[in-house]
Amino acid sequence: MNENVNNVLWENLLKSNGISLDEESIDLLSNISKPRVLKKEMFFLQEGEKSTEIGFIIKGVFRSYYIDKSGNDVTKYFYLEGDILFSYAAYLSQKESMYCIQALEDSEILVVKISDFEKIVEGNYQLLLFYKKMIDKVLVIKEEYAVSFKLLNSVKRYKQFLDTYPGLEDRIKKCHLASYLGITPVSLSRIRRKLNLNK
Repeated sequence: MNENVNNVLWENLLKSNGISLDEESIDLLSNISKPRVLKKEMFFLQEGEKSTEIGFIIKGVFRSYYIDKSGNDVTKYFYLEGDILFSYAAYLSQKESMYCIQALEDSEILVVKISDFEKIVEGNYQLLLFYKKMIDKVLVIKEEYAVSFKLLNSVKRYKQFLDTYPGLEDRIKKCHLASYLGITPVSLSRIRRKLNLNK
């Protein structure tokens, strides 16, 4: 992929997040990033791996999940166009990731080595703000998800999912959504029928 196309991808991604960077900063990002295509069910990060890269989603949907002690597949978060992929906790602790990050459909991302990203962010106020905004977005989503399990019942969690991720339900498996909501697929079907009847 030539540099001009790479720049356009970055400009579109930044625009989708309401972020404006000068040409120099976009060039810096473009120079350290590489496009990567992940087919459906391929992994960006697997459990036990170190988190050394950040992925910026151009096209596609991903989920992070883990396998619990009973062998159940537990979906924690969904990521889609404009979001970033990496295990923040694994990166900060320099330990292996406890989660997998998997593509749920054929996807295109821009990949940056974290070490390269840190070098260009240092001393560049615009890129520092960009980095902060992307991390803040991840932290807000994670906090809202954690709070929802303490304060909301399953119906309200489902409604919150629909508000947070409009249109995403049609792009993912019902078993992944049910797992994310902390309910069974049967319970999810029941909730969806109930809400449809109440429309």
